[in-house]
Amino acid sequence: MWQVAVFNRRQHEQFRVVGSEITLAQQGLDERWAPSNIAAGSGYEQTPAGDRITIRLRPSGEATVIDCRGIDDNVLLADGGALACHVPMELSLPATFQLGETWFEIKLRTVRPETLALEALHATDAERPAHAGKQGPDSATVSKWLAAVSDLHRTAASSDEFFTRAAEIAVRSTGLDAAMILLREGSTWQIAGSSLADPRYGFSFDDAALNLMVARPDVWRQPASSVRSTTLVPGLPDPQPQDSLVLAPVRGEYGEVIAAVYGVRHGRGDNRRVGVRTLEARVIEVLADGVAAGLARRQQEVDAARRQVLLEQAFSPEVAQHLLRQPNALASQTRETTMLLADLRGFTKLAEMLTPTESCDLLSAVMEALTDAITEQGGMVIDYYGDGVSAMWNAPFDQPDHADRACLAALEMLESIAQVSEAWRQLLPFPLELGIGIHTGLVQVGNAGTRQRMKYGPRGRAMNLASRVQTAAKHLDVPLLVTDAVRRRASSRLTALKVCTARLPGIEDPQELFTLFPAADAERLQGDLDRYAIALAAFEEGDLDLAERELESLLSDGPSTPAAFLAQQTAALRRGGLGRRADDLFASGNDAVIEILSK
Repeated sequence: MWQVAVFNRRQHEQFRVVGSEITLAQQGLDERWAPSNIAAGSGYEQTPAGDRITIRLRPSGEATVIDCRGIDDNVLLADGGALACHVPMELSLPATFQLGETWFEIKLRTVRPETLALEALHATDAERPAHAGKQGPDSATVSKWLAAVSDLHRTAASSDEFFTRAAEIAVRSTGLDAAMILLREGSTWQIAGSSLADPRYGFSFDDAALNLMVARPDVWRQPASSVRSTTLVPGLPDPQPQDSLVLAPVRGEYGEVIAAVYGVRHGRGDNRRVGVRTLEARVIEVLADGVAAGLARRQQEVDAARRQVLLEQAFSPEVAQHLLRQPNALASQTRETTMLLADLRGFTKLAEMLTPTESCDLLSAVMEALTDAITEQGGMVIDYYGDGVSAMWNAPFDQPDHADRACLAALEMLESIAQVSEAWRQLLPFPLELGIGIHTGLVQVGNAGTRQRMKYGPRGRAMNLASRVQTAAKHLDVPLLVTDAVRRRASSRLTALKVCTARLPGIEDPQELFTLFPAADAERLQGDLDRYAIALAAFEEGDLDLAERELESLLSDGPSTPAAFLAQQTAALRRGGLGRRADDLFASGNDAVIEILSK
């Protein structure tokens, strides 16, 4: 097999070639060169190809034919010569040439890595006596190496320039002519970043050397003793010396080779040094460790971003950030929370009157408004269900005023649903209404979802009771109901009005249910609230005449209280106890309990 490397300011890539021919074409908006028959999903856009170049290997394997007909440009050779593209041309291998702004390098692949005469750094060190060798580098050189390594550690691993920066540091600190950071992808290697002193002398990598490094993880180098020397003879062409390689493995979390720092010294041009010294190889090794640390940081950042996306499916961005710093907060625990459930009344009937698109858009607008109210009060959305939403406060973090927050969110919901209704009034046959239930109690909170899809929420009797309170709001035709546990925790910013005592499905003990008003509104409505309290007390004591008189007055003044509901219950009682349990006694001193029959 053979290989073709491509280099320009936007691309540095190497392609394996199986067979005797490859056609490269410019693909995508950035005009990157790629095989013209590249498969979908390879990372290249499937757009009409631009310029094309076909490269054919001669049967002898010693030369290649370049066919760039159709390109209005010349092929510039590494030795300074130029050939026109109007006819195919033959070049001896290895061949390096420039077409436009792009350099191409064509080489046969190394079949036997032992022909590279690479030495393993640590195996060599173990065999060499401690006193052997020449005097080490001076203090200025060592200082330069340490500064280079420090520079890499300061570079943000998440930056697109991290790998290029690492390659630049490898070249600058050791005097190499080229360096590449190669990422391992199965049996292939991808160039993640590179730095070249002069592309005329080559910019490809030898994957046989890399495969040797994977099979026997170590820092591999070609010392000067193993590199063919090049002596300049006056009057003769500058000979092509053998490249001097050095490559160091970049290890992953479990010690596996995931990448490599690959360096080359060409021994041509201004840099006539050959071979790679032991200490230079050690610098490359330290840089490889720096790349490994950078990749680990990058993976941590990717994992953190993935966790944040997962957390933001269930929490507000602010809470998600806290959870990233305190992941143990998501552990299952028993907490007192305030839970809110809200749904859109009559949506099934409404959906039958609207088109599917209108129904979807309306529900989206409603959920957006409800969610905004929840998040503005620091709540956590538990779930969306049909035409409703559930939320909670005081989990996973402490919120001492959690009951207040939930109640204020409910009042904001009632305001916002009126605004949505007004915005949609041209299409709605009737105004939108909500039914909201709130309860505070002990629950078990934790993640009931998976690692891919989080579903953090409460479980237990208190959550079940909150759901039943929301159902009661629907049956009693009251926009907002809260339990006595919520009322007792509410601050002076809120005024509670007892609606009734009710027995809820699946809940053994009767529950006192209240509705809420902002304190400012309660002052204005205080007279109505007092009259409703008198009517409810009369109803519960069996004084239906007094209850009816107070309720009739309230109904004539407008729907500021749950008077309509209580008037219906009073009328039902007149007719023979409809809606009341058969064994309920309505004499003075006994509680009158409203039975909610369905969930």
